[in-house]
Amino acid sequence: MQENYHLLVESIQDYAIYMLDPLGHVLTWNVGAQRSKGYQEAEVIGTHFSRFFTEEDRATGKPGAELRAALEQGRYEEEGWRTRKDGSRFWANVILTPLYSPAREHIGYAKITRDLTEKRRSEELYQLLVSQVKEYALFMLDEGGHILTWNEGAGRIKGYTAPEIIGKHFSIFYTPEDLAAGKPAMELDVAVKAGKYEEEGWRLRKDGSRFWANVVISPIYKDGHIGFAKVTRDLTKRRELDRVTQANRILEASNKELERFAAIASHDLKEPLRKIRMNAERVLGDVQHPLSEQQQVALSKIYGACGRMATLIDDVLQFSTLSQADHFEPYSLQGVLADVEVLLEQTISEKGAVIECTGLPVLLMVPAQMRQLFQNLVSNALKFSRKEERPLLTITQRIVKGADVSESGLWPAEEYLELRFRDNGIGFPQEAAEKIFNLFDRLHNKDAYEGTGLGLAICRKIVENHGGVISARSAPGQGAEFRILLPA
Repeated sequence: MQENYHLLVESIQDYAIYMLDPLGHVLTWNVGAQRSKGYQEAEVIGTHFSRFFTEEDRATGKPGAELRAALEQGRYEEEGWRTRKDGSRFWANVILTPLYSPAREHIGYAKITRDLTEKRRSEELYQLLVSQVKEYALFMLDEGGHILTWNEGAGRIKGYTAPEIIGKHFSIFYTPEDLAAGKPAMELDVAVKAGKYEEEGWRLRKDGSRFWANVVISPIYKDGHIGFAKVTRDLTKRRELDRVTQANRILEASNKELERFAAIASHDLKEPLRKIRMNAERVLGDVQHPLSEQQQVALSKIYGACGRMATLIDDVLQFSTLSQADHFEPYSLQGVLADVEVLLEQTISEKGAVIECTGLPVLLMVPAQMRQLFQNLVSNALKFSRKEERPLLTITQRIVKGADVSESGLWPAEEYLELRFRDNGIGFPQEAAEKIFNLFDRLHNKDAYEGTGLGLAICRKIVENHGGVISARSAPGQGAEFRILLPA
């Protein structure tokens, strides 16, 4: 039997197991001791076990203090640094037990050492990981729900420092409604019974503000239930994004329905208008049955009203379809302007208008929409010109750094293209600069200037579709300037 015990101890490789005499000199040496400390048996037998201690521990008399503590207490155990033959250190679990003869005479010590360096390194890495994670609140609770640990993420999300919160009950993070319902205790109970508790709900920060949290509570066991691990993540931004996304889906569906309605309504409304206008034209041109002057005026007004109504229906339909997702592509703004000049060639010629423009760049755009934007702005400059002066429209451009832009509503970009359309027309009061972009808002009587009041509303919608903003500056009799910012 004694031989078997000897063979057992000699064959163990994961533990250094050896004997010391009463003064601490090494008497035996197993394979595990050789493996963990680096000494061969012949090198170490008879030497004092203090050689395995660090210089600092030897200087403070630690080896002798351990022997005395083992004698006085019947056993000594600790974790600490020890040294190998090559001088390297390792983290060791040490158990020192006094040995006695059958006559109860103290004959030495049994010493068991286990290398825990990898375990300690792993624990240190985990502790470093947990302490520095910023996106998650990671902390431990005792069995009763009191906070034991606190990482950086918990401080960032909840607002408490470790000294402020350690020892407090975790119910401090719950809303008054949840506290009244006994939610904290319920969550711990479910975690123990089900092995985990997880939910999303409102939690409180130190300042009393609420945040939407994903919470996971897991029971921790070590020789029985000893507490809980709690992981909390702030999902407030994601929740708001989800709500915005859902609202956008509803809005998109509503827009599609509106566009469908506008398309059907425009067709159904324009058909009777065409018939009214056609018949009015036929009656006016009937030479066999001439009308009185009064009848001709009335019929002419009907004819003109039908034309204006048809134009209005077209503008409403165009505005309603601007919310559709169109294909963006690189396209020359100079080419857009050239197209518009061709479309408005007759009016430009009749008024003797001059359009001055510096070279415009290529931009990512929906060409058809950008063409409509330029057409509306050029048309306005021609329409609201002064009779005594030939129309002059100056279009300039420059690049503006994103850091120098303060306007809200812009898509984020490092640079923006600034376009300015400056005319020498009749102008308008500056207090009306916002009103002119509203649907159907007109500054002038429709008899004085034709139009539906939708042109600038369409301009704003197109600019917003391209991630930009549009504004206007003017004064009566001093022309108008429209400024557009677009992501470059």
